[in-house]
Amino acid sequence: MNINLLEITTDELLEKFGAGKHKPGSGSAAALQGMISSKLLTTVISLTNVPKRQERYKKVLPTLLEMDAKIQKNIFPELTRLFQEDAIQFDKAIIARTERDEEEDIIKSNTLGIKALAELKLSIEIPIEITKLCIELAEISDYVFDNAFQGARGDSQVALSGAVAGIAGCLSIIQLNLLSFGSDEYPWTSKILIETKDLKSKFNKLNEIASSKIELLEDEVFAISNLYREVDQLLNNLKSRTKLTDEDIESAASKLQNLLWTHKGVIWSNNIPNHPVKVLKPNLALKKALAYNYVSVEKLEIIDDDNGSFETAGVINQNEKFVLISNNFDKNTQNFTAAHELGHALLHKQTVLHRDRPINGISKNVKRNFTERQADKFATYFLMPSKLVKKEFYEMFSTEKFIIDEQSSFNLIKDSPSKLRTECRNLRGLAIKLASSERFDNQSFISIAKLFNVSTMAMAIRLEELNLIEF
Repeated sequence: MNINLLEITTDELLEKFGAGKHKPGSGSAAALQGMISSKLLTTVISLTNVPKRQERYKKVLPTLLEMDAKIQKNIFPELTRLFQEDAIQFDKAIIARTERDEEEDIIKSNTLGIKALAELKLSIEIPIEITKLCIELAEISDYVFDNAFQGARGDSQVALSGAVAGIAGCLSIIQLNLLSFGSDEYPWTSKILIETKDLKSKFNKLNEIASSKIELLEDEVFAISNLYREVDQLLNNLKSRTKLTDEDIESAASKLQNLLWTHKGVIWSNNIPNHPVKVLKPNLALKKALAYNYVSVEKLEIIDDDNGSFETAGVINQNEKFVLISNNFDKNTQNFTAAHELGHALLHKQTVLHRDRPINGISKNVKRNFTERQADKFATYFLMPSKLVKKEFYEMFSTEKFIIDEQSSFNLIKDSPSKLRTECRNLRGLAIKLASSERFDNQSFISIAKLFNVSTMAMAIRLEELNLIEF
């Protein structure tokens, strides 16, 4: 073979593989599989090493980069050499075999037969080298699949499967070619058999690993499908109803919260929440559970309506499934607006682009239709669920209902009930103090408003609604 197989087009190369001839043969095909696996792995590692992912993968990047260097400096060049060399060498073996078969002189034919077997030995040694390199690639693929950029696991798995396929092909080639040797070559064939037995043992383990990766991805798909099935059931139940009471809306919020907590391992690929409050993320609920494209933008348009002009804080389009949230407002307003849009996505059948005012959970003297009030209610119930607020309130203030007395006043402000009443002035003032408090009975904690990512006033109103305080 007098051409460089890597310098011809892909179509030409495939044509040569399918031409019904021995060159290039299965050894070159196995090497090519390894070469493709090499390139897929370097792609995944490079995707892992982009600036936006370096922090997330900083613990494994040094190992990945070492593997990448090994692939590019050693494994891929060697496979490239063997890809060409196998085609050349097996061609020599076939030519020698043909000359042997065509020679009529018995003595010369015997000599040519010995030469053919010598060439075939080299044709066996090349696949052994390819096998060893593919084993290295498969082992690297295993690590890359588990530790590198998870969004590129398809490439990692193809690299792993390709390397394993290369090993399997080479082992078959070796065994097939060994059948051509007689008892006089037993010492050599015995040595090859021992070596290939060890290679086959590694192949079996790697083949199991490759299968386990497929099963792992299947399990993830199954888990996601369970999440989507439950979301679909919730949506169908809510959108099929013409009237929803506040109790219905609170129940819907509770079901979504439970769904997010139950499937937290699917929704959060890393930093899985360890506390129910941490799943109350409307942006992730929209993106991961309801499959909306959620985008934070610098500014949205100014709208004029019957209540005057306002800067749009949130936009939802249910037909095209996207939500836009303006970051021109404080974080609490952005969060509440996002929860409001989540309410629309779950409860209503808006068929047009819908724009919302900035919403922070504080009632204002603005006329709002029933769908807006329902979305407001949903946002309140979703961000500040009654059972969870009550539980955290109890853990912070050691009571199911805060009543001003000597002990509670001292624990809160280190002073008398009269002083606390003077400071607060009324029920709302007490609610604000408790919603923002970060210390009680000599214990420090994150305020309940900050814990639930809402404004102090929104939490104060919620504490009143839940009858957790008395003035």
